[in-house]
Amino acid sequence: MGGKSMGLKALVVGDMHGRMETVWKAVEEERPDLLICVGDWGDPGQIAPQEYQSLLERLTVYTVYGNHDDMELLRALRNRDGSPVLLPHGEFVEVQGVRIAGISGIWAKSHKKPYYITDEEVVTIAQKLAGKNVTILVTHGCPIGLADETPKGTHGGQRCFLDAFKIVNPKAHLCGHLHKPQMRQLKSGQFVLNVGTTALGDYAVLEISPENVSIVKRIAQSLGKSEVEML
Repeated sequence: MGGKSMGLKALVVGDMHGRMETVWKAVEEERPDLLICVGDWGDPGQIAPQEYQSLLERLTVYTVYGNHDDMELLRALRNRDGSPVLLPHGEFVEVQGVRIAGISGIWAKSHKKPYYITDEEVVTIAQKLAGKNVTILVTHGCPIGLADETPKGTHGGQRCFLDAFKIVNPKAHLCGHLHKPQMRQLKSGQFVLNVGTTALGDYAVLEISPENVSIVKRIAQSLGKSEVEML
């Protein structure tokens, strides 16, 4: 990574489920430029709007929603530069040349719940991002076979998110939902990171430039592991 003028320091969190203590602690300790959330901040009413606003006064935030989020509130939130906090489907946001895109929701075969998203929708969104040099793809669900192990040891990812990863071709794919921190490094240099559950203390710190994304710290408190420095 380059110096301060070239790189961004990003804090990655997810699956807080209304418990924001680790988020605030990490913001204080890590002093990131940017916060990226993989969803599941908490169900409606679990986090007050003012707490979101207090966070947005400190730093830029980009997120997707999962199956435990106040979707309408997330849609209404804006960063200080006016950019939407909720990553728009089929588009990317750009920060210092870094392009971030997201696909919200969890996989399902129907739309019985507002946060359900189907195979076809995931692929259609991904196709709109193809060839756009997206640096980071953010989803709540995980690509099957890549950082998708559940606490029980089974695979909890979906093929549509794997297809999205292949179509968008980002340098890094961030996901959550499964409450188990893990990472898969690929021979291509790309990686898939499941941040775990920040409600139990998990988070990661990335250094990001248009040319490179690297993990400089991973905290996996839910697994009883100390931080991992990755050079």
